[in-house]
This record gives sequence, C-alpha cells and structure tokens, in this order.
Amino acid sequence: MKNIDDLIIFADSELGIKVFGADKAKEVLEHAKDIKSKGAIYCDCPACNAVASILEKKELIKES
Repeated sequence: MKNIDDLIIFADSELGIKVFGADKAKEVLEHAKDIKSKGAIYCDCPACNAVASILEKKELIKES
C-alpha cells in the first residue's frame, strides 16, 4: 500500500509524469489530493485495495 503523501509527491514529479504521461499524472495528482482531503491515508487504486484486503485478514493466513 502506498502512503497517499508518497503518491502525491510521485504524481507531481518528473518521473511520475514520465511514467503516467502528463495528463494522467495530473489526474492522479488531483485525485490523490482529493481523497487525502477526505481523510485517506493510502492510495485507493485496485492494487493497493487488494493489499489492504489481504492485510485485514493476515491473522487468517497460516504459514505452510
């Protein structure tokens, strides 16, 4: 899971613009700032949501 502040920094960086493209980086940055203003601590992308779901159930996961 990515901390929302890290996502904001990345989306607003040269590397973020290179990875996402200028338009998508701006969109990601605006979205990240919006969800942070509503209390989000972590990124809400599908990958981060999947990790959050797994971590919520980590006690159920047993070592093999």
